[in-house]
Amino acid sequence: MKVDLLNQIVLRWDSDSDCAALLKAGGIDVVWLQGSNERVAPACQTAGAQTLAAGDVRLVALDQAGQLPPGAMAAVKTGVWPGARASARNADGSVSAGASQRAWVDANAYRVAWLKALYPEQLPVLGYLPDKDAGIPAGQAIAYNSLELGLIDAWAAGGNYILAPDAAMRDALLGGNHAAMAAWSQMGRTALWLKEHQPLFRQPPPGTITVLVEPDETTAEIAALMYRQSASPALVSAGRVPAPDAASRPIVVAAGIRPPSPAVRALLLSHAGAGATLVTDASGEGAWWRTPGLKRVRQFEDREFYALGAGRIVAYMDAVADPGDFALDVLDLAGGSRPVRIWDCPAGIALVSQAGPHAKPVLRVVNYGSPMRADIMAHVEGVFTAATLLRPGEQPAPLRTYRRGNHTEVMLPGLQRVAVVVFS
Repeated sequence: MKVDLLNQIVLRWDSDSDCAALLKAGGIDVVWLQGSNERVAPACQTAGAQTLAAGDVRLVALDQAGQLPPGAMAAVKTGVWPGARASARNADGSVSAGASQRAWVDANAYRVAWLKALYPEQLPVLGYLPDKDAGIPAGQAIAYNSLELGLIDAWAAGGNYILAPDAAMRDALLGGNHAAMAAWSQMGRTALWLKEHQPLFRQPPPGTITVLVEPDETTAEIAALMYRQSASPALVSAGRVPAPDAASRPIVVAAGIRPPSPAVRALLLSHAGAGATLVTDASGEGAWWRTPGLKRVRQFEDREFYALGAGRIVAYMDAVADPGDFALDVLDLAGGSRPVRIWDCPAGIALVSQAGPHAKPVLRVVNYGSPMRADIMAHVEGVFTAATLLRPGEQPAPLRTYRRGNHTEVMLPGLQRVAVVVFS
């Protein structure tokens, strides 16, 4: 059977030691062996896992992903080690960040969506290592449960992560360390749960906030902060702009992109003309979006509002300097159309998806910080009368729904790492 890098749980094993006894507890389907596999591979196969040799999977940088043949056995080695960094800790043990009450979160979910937007022919699989490139200096201890978070982080955005334990964790697992084994077994239960609910993680986001991306750091940073602010954006390649549909794509962000071709320029302007809000930047006299019929209706210190047809253009005078503040501005523009919002979860990221106008919306909340014991309030766009909570290790549970205008509110009773809510 061919290995499925996207949908199977893959372990990278950088050791000649036998890991077969660990595979079942960790929910491992495939072992990617980096060392000699004459002895380890047969043991893994006997334990029920498939094996790959070191050269079977290619690790590439983000800018190399587009050079691969379609469907290549490859993973992107660019990524940060996921987690939350706090400047303060709340009474319940959760993290926050000073006056903003927001933890600094390292996450890779946006990278998965970025890959899917720019290189749809490739599998959105991440393969970063716990090294300095991922923000882990030599000698730094890594939490045993961070592998589980890396898996959840990638799956929440519709991708996968090749699990890469560091040497210290490998040694702890092989030595039967209690804390390491407990974290490993928890990861295994979560892995099985992710696969069991696979369709809920493969739905696309709504187009409410559509963000154009290119293979550069500028649009990647904008996308990253959109994700961090739980804007649940739909990332779209700037070279493949969809047709105007103001009802399903009311906000189109075209900031930080290169001047588009005449055809793409006309398509972007037609989004505004049809009733959407087109958000852009660098509004000099020769800006690509300037067109006959623009009427300036409002001006702030940093941006101008123009009417165009049935919609508008919001143009920042300079290039986006603070993607975080920019993301908040975009959410303000979305107003009552904001896809999702969560409260009292400072290290959380919420994503919502809906595969078609009549499909069940799915809310996914990932907690990158300490476990949350208090209730977490969430709003999703749309009016629904029922909601079901799904979490690893628990039975599905109904949640009470509350109508809040054109949104539905639910209360999540605490949060370990991940929660999924299916609405109907």
